[in-house]
Parts: sequence; C-alpha cells; structure tokens
Amino acid sequence: MIVSLFSVCFLAHCASGPPPSPLPPSASDLNVMGLTHLCQTKTQAKASWLKPGSKNTVWGNGSEYFQEISLPNPQGQWVVFNKDEIVVGVITVFPDGLSLDDYPSLRKTISQLPAAREFYLTSSQLLEGQIPESATLYRTGKTNTTHQYYVRHRPGKDDQLMMVVFVLDPYEALLDGNHPRFLSYLHTSTPQHEPKKTPASASSATDKDFLGLQQFARGEISLFASCGTQQPNLAQDAYQQAIQYGLSEPKQLAEAHHRLGLAFSRLEKFQEAQTSMEAALEILPHAANILNSYGTVLVNRKKIPAGIQAYEQALALQPAYAKVRFNLATVFEAINPKRAIQEFETFIVLAEDNPEEASRVAAAKAKIKILEQQ
Repeated sequence: MIVSLFSVCFLAHCASGPPPSPLPPSASDLNVMGLTHLCQTKTQAKASWLKPGSKNTVWGNGSEYFQEISLPNPQGQWVVFNKDEIVVGVITVFPDGLSLDDYPSLRKTISQLPAAREFYLTSSQLLEGQIPESATLYRTGKTNTTHQYYVRHRPGKDDQLMMVVFVLDPYEALLDGNHPRFLSYLHTSTPQHEPKKTPASASSATDKDFLGLQQFARGEISLFASCGTQQPNLAQDAYQQAIQYGLSEPKQLAEAHHRLGLAFSRLEKFQEAQTSMEAALEILPHAANILNSYGTVLVNRKKIPAGIQAYEQALALQPAYAKVRFNLATVFEAINPKRAIQEFETFIVLAEDNPEEASRVAAAKAKIKILEQQ
C-alpha cells in the first residue's frame, strides 16, 4: 500500500481556461472507459455502466462514485460528476499494474511523450538507502480532454501502467492522480504491515477556494462547449458562484469576472457584460485579453470611441495580438477606411500562418479589396 509520496517535480497547470495547451495526439489500444464517456449524465451512467451499490461520496459541490471491476483486468475506477451531474473525469487504477507489452499502440504513444512529472511511490525506501519504486506521468489528449498515463518503474523489472486519468481540460487541476485516495489502491512490491484500507473519500475537499475552482471549471465547459453545446446561462451561474465563493489567486478571480462578462455577452446582456469586464480590469488593469473583450462589449453598446480606446490599450500592451487587430479594423471600416486597411493588413501578417485564423484571414483579404475600391 502507498503510505507516502516524495515529489521530484511538479506539473504546471493553468486552469484559466481555453484554449488548452496543445498536447500530442493520443493513440491507444487500451480501453479503460468501456461504456463510460465524459459528458454523460448521471442518469445515463446509472442506466448503462455505473454499478448498483457503487460507493458515492461528496466531491465539493459534485459527487464521486467508486466501483471495482474485475474484467478484463482488475481495476478500481472513480467516476466524478460536477454539480450538473455530468461526468467530468474518470480515474482508473490497476492495483497490480498492466504490462505495456500487451498494448503496443499505447506503449508507442507513451514512448514519444515527454515526462510531465516524476515521483517516488515509497519514499521510506529512499530514506533507508534502498532504490524505491518510482513513477512517471505522461500527458496527452484531444481538443477538450486530457489523458494522463502513470507508468510505474520497478528496479530490475519491466515498467507497468498503473493509472489512467481521462478528464475535461478545465477540471484537470482538480483531479490530480497523485492524490492518496487513488494511489492507496495500488499494490507495491514493498511489503506493508498495515491491512489494505478502503480508498479515501474526496469529501474533505470542501473549502471555499476548491468550491470556487469547481464552479470556474463548470463555467469553462459550459461557455466553451466542451461537451458540444454552448450553455451561456449555465456559465453565467457558474462564474457568479465562483466569484461568490472567492478565488485566492487574483488572476483567476479577474478571469472569472472576465468570463462572466463573456457569458453575459453571449446572452446579449451587454450592460451587465460591461460591469463584469470593468470588475476584471480593476484587478488586472493591464490584461490585453480582457481589454480586447471590454472593447468589443463597448462597441456592442455603441460606445465606439471608448471601444477603440480599449482595443488600442490592448495593442499597446501586446502589439502582435492578432484578434485585436481584426476587431479594431472592423470598427474602422465605417469611419476610417484607410486605417481599417492598415489594421487588416497587419492582422493578415500576424495570422496568415495560423490555421485557426484561416476564415478570418480570408475575410480580411475580402474586406481589403472592398475598401480599396471605395
């Protein structure tokens, strides 16, 4: 049984929101999800794959279910639901480990990934001068999800896969595979004198900051359609609750106000959006991304000079901010065509090699042709 952890290095993770850090593609021939799917509802889960009698514990303002599976490999599985009863993470632990030799596609994927974190499983061995078992975390994923693979290294033996974590990106920082409630389920080669304990509950994680972070993550998946559909009403509720709980990190608190403003904008509540953006700027007055959003809200409220000023402040802080260049050019189309052409041309230079900006680049080129004919 794992009785202690000795961390060697830590994985930096920012929960401020999309776009997620680009991760290498993930190819795997190991199916740990079965009928489980991220974004499923609890009703769907109970009707198809969540075992009756699975241990249910509180997870902040959500819930966590633990179930044991015997086939095709012995495993313990934690399924985490958010406040809206949506699956946001699945953690699967193989207590005896799995040989990667049986999964060549996954083994190849892992061999191509950099180590995200390394740690010892039994630090007591290190203190006794022995070579302890260690583990490495590898991260990969898809557009809105992150996959974590924990590989155990045993002196004189082959490596083993010991844990897999599938999680919606905004929740990754809240579901650390290093938590004792997951690692305590793992068997180690080090003899232990204590009996195996029931996996620990996550119910202790109920402080206001944790609850606020949960609500922030809930807002992210709703605003940015992590589960396929934008839900600005739900995002508004989530960010408001995150702010009410309080977030200890000023940058994230500012971002919660900013995101709340974006949710209001999606709902065309531009006065409320302006108030939220201004609250964000009181905390971070020199945040170019917030100034860009603020400028757009002001333009939507027909406050054109103030909107232009916000865009120009953003560019003074970050001259290569392509999206601001495009937004500013769009405002100038009707009032200063020459300036609009300049801004569109600058935008094209900055964004032409970015595939995600292809449609905007095409639009900018078309607008330049029209403006040149005026």
